[in-house]
Amino acid sequence: MPGYKLARMRTLGEPLPNWPEFFSSTDDGGANKRVAVVYQSSKSGAAALREAAELVASGSELWVATLAPQAERARCCKSQCEGPYNIAVKEEAARELAEAREKLGSLAERATFTVLSGSPQPPLASWVAEHEFGLVLLPRSRFTLGGNPFARILRKKTRAEVRLV
Repeated sequence: MPGYKLARMRTLGEPLPNWPEFFSSTDDGGANKRVAVVYQSSKSGAAALREAAELVASGSELWVATLAPQAERARCCKSQCEGPYNIAVKEEAARELAEAREKLGSLAERATFTVLSGSPQPPLASWVAEHEFGLVLLPRSRFTLGGNPFARILRKKTRAEVRLV
């Protein structure tokens, strides 16, 4: 995607790209790009997973993540154990990963699966930046401003292209 390259290269203080290389035929249309998909058990989550599966079939590296937001431990509780709410949220996230693995079928062997947990929200932006993903697919939510609460944060804090599916 030439427009995508141009947007990423044209930051303040950076030189313009070498135009013959920039428009050369080495652009593989997104293949061999690291792709992350945030999966949730919904129609839009399944759509994001389908789009990710198409990219994996064309040679991209796929990571599938589910989110497990954790409640903070009460200050009066000196126990080091997790509360029942946090355990239930992590178990649900693990079930969603198993569902994603099943939906990917034979492509699941080429994907990496992970549960991101954090309090109050999982550190999705730092995880995306750390693994240097080129594309992040997020499920669209009908009732959320902007389609997904993480989309704006990812666009602001990472260099990855963010797509709502």
